[in-house]
Amino acid sequence: MPQSPDEIYEELFEDVQLAKVFNDSKTFCDVISWRLTPKKILECYRKEKSKPNFDLPSFVFEHFVPPNATTVESKDCTIEEHCRRLWPLLTRSPTKEKFSSFIDVPHPFVVPGGRFREFYYWDTYFTMLGLVRSNEIELANNMLENFAHLIRTIGHIPNGNRYYYRGRSQPPYFVLMTELLGQTEKYRKELAM
Repeated sequence: MPQSPDEIYEELFEDVQLAKVFNDSKTFCDVISWRLTPKKILECYRKEKSKPNFDLPSFVFEHFVPPNATTVESKDCTIEEHCRRLWPLLTRSPTKEKFSSFIDVPHPFVVPGGRFREFYYWDTYFTMLGLVRSNEIELANNMLENFAHLIRTIGHIPNGNRYYYRGRSQPPYFVLMTELLGQTEKYRKELAM
């Protein structure tokens, strides 16, 4: 069963909130731990906090990425590790927003950069190459299923998943996506449309 942030981070959560490390108390509730597991972060915190030069905000920003951040600290990692750390920041969940220009899709997806809330057709193929390299196969398959959903519901894959993109598309990468994931047979009907 999922735990709330105060259950996961115990006294670290309370100390961050009391110290007002973030202007909005919700921010720490939504942070992403990216270097260590929450358990390891809590262990580090318990060791570090009693040291004379301990700085709570520095500790927090060393171990967490705030929500909606578009960069990840990557001093001591390879390019591949850096990319793996970006996937959670660039992954969006499907939304059912009323009065929105979104075209609803059934599965999570990766956006091309931090300022975007929607995906784009041909960008996604190159994103999927990275996901496969990072062994994020489930996420890549979800994105492929989103495109098949668009073909089934709209009749084609628009430029992006916004209603204002329905009138245009991009180069036909769907077949390459199915080949990349070994799913050509599964999506034969959509490929024929």
